[in-house]
Amino acid sequence: MSRKLSEITRDLILAKNEHEIFDDADLQAKIDELVAERSKKEDGIYFFYQDMDAEIDIFDKQIKKAQRYVKFLKKQQEGLKQYTVDMYANTGELPKHSALNPIKVSESGGSVFIEQEDLIPYEYWRKVEKLMINKERILLELKAGKEVPGCKLVKKSYVRGIK
Repeated sequence: MSRKLSEITRDLILAKNEHEIFDDADLQAKIDELVAERSKKEDGIYFFYQDMDAEIDIFDKQIKKAQRYVKFLKKQQEGLKQYTVDMYANTGELPKHSALNPIKVSESGGSVFIEQEDLIPYEYWRKVEKLMINKERILLELKAGKEVPGCKLVKKSYVRGIK
């Protein structure tokens, strides 16, 4: 029966401790036997480690391949969303709506597009650690119908119903 390296080492330590106490020739023979048995096991450690290393490399490659595939699939999903938005923009029609196809195209609430930053009045700037444009305030005022020099309200279509 094959024994674990830890079992052999435990027996070797016990035999050495007994040999220090009793100084017996049979104990020395047992120690020599255990050292030889441990030596055979230790020779396999490096090869076992190399086998594990090779397996780790294989799995690392598989993980990277899976990650690339997930990235590809996500890009495909975004392409499908953009196709739906473009199709709706070009035809004004969506695919047939059903329980299996809950896709809708909606328009966002809007965002601020800064055309000319130097035209935006000081009141629309906020101080953080450096001077920045307060896009949130500009957005609220543009939505309310007020004109802000250097800015316009931009609305984009986006897909709802799929993540």
